[in-house]
Amino acid sequence: MIFAKPSRLTRLGADDPLPTSFYAFVLRCGGWHQLLLCFLSIAVFLLNAAPIELQRRIIDMAVKGGPAGAIMTALLVNCAVILSFGLVKLLMNIYRAWLGECATRILRLTVDRSLFARSEPRQSHAGDGTGLSMILAEADDVGAFVGSSISVPIVEAGFLISVFIYLARLDSAMLLLSLVVLASQFLFVPIMQKAINRRVADRTLVLRQLGDGLVSPMGIEAGAPLNAAFALAMGIFKLKFSLNFLMNLSYSLGNVLVLGIGSLLVLRGELEIATVVTFVSAMSKVVDPWNDMVDWARSLAVTRVKYRLIVDGCSPMDGDPAAPGRAPLSPAAAGPA
Repeated sequence: MIFAKPSRLTRLGADDPLPTSFYAFVLRCGGWHQLLLCFLSIAVFLLNAAPIELQRRIIDMAVKGGPAGAIMTALLVNCAVILSFGLVKLLMNIYRAWLGECATRILRLTVDRSLFARSEPRQSHAGDGTGLSMILAEADDVGAFVGSSISVPIVEAGFLISVFIYLARLDSAMLLLSLVVLASQFLFVPIMQKAINRRVADRTLVLRQLGDGLVSPMGIEAGAPLNAAFALAMGIFKLKFSLNFLMNLSYSLGNVLVLGIGSLLVLRGELEIATVVTFVSAMSKVVDPWNDMVDWARSLAVTRVKYRLIVDGCSPMDGDPAAPGRAPLSPAAAGPA
């Protein structure tokens, strides 16, 4: 069955040390699969952009009283493009998920073998609870992002660029107005994302301490770590939802601005109604890809923080002999992530 077994094309074995760079880990885990996923991503954004021009032509023919046969043909072509887009995107999403699970599996095996090689685990990095957190939770978060780490910017940025180029051919002034609406988000997105990254790193370390406390004979001695994890999580939620609010507000105000100026230009005879409808439609279609790009950038920043913490936790200690006890996980025992 397709995608039922983990990949064998990875260049990163369970006994190999983790690369210090997250994208080096992505490329060594993905192999040629990342290249194939890039081709699928290109097909997805091209198919996603095609209906914008088809819709403009349909509206233009209807306004100008074009033949019904030509309109029906354009509608059928539009339906075929939409169906093709959906099927190719379905394949791409499954491929992404499979590649992410393969990376998670490799990461878990590598972390387990690195921690097993320790005779005296460090409290801050490789305690038993810390190891469980790294193998179960943190590896899952990092591995899940591997599948989308390259394909998402290709799909979303490719779609955005193709739409902006198309809109520039229709009316450059309206395009400039649309870009100003989106560019306003650069005033607050980077600042808020840095604050989120700091809290994610702190929360990851607190959760490792909680894990160490859970597996120790003394248990969790005080509620301070629990309260700290709660406070950090709520801080992350507040920042994320506030960021979403500001982004949605800028979109809504931008749509009003585009519609208002476009309507005035139509009344003055400087713009066709079909062009205004196309711009409003394009702006609505741009919202999701733009949000996905912002989410991807946020996830990349967070994943890099978590991956760096995993690499630091797996870094070898000088003079550490092999630890006695259980054998490390074998690839066969681990199975797919």
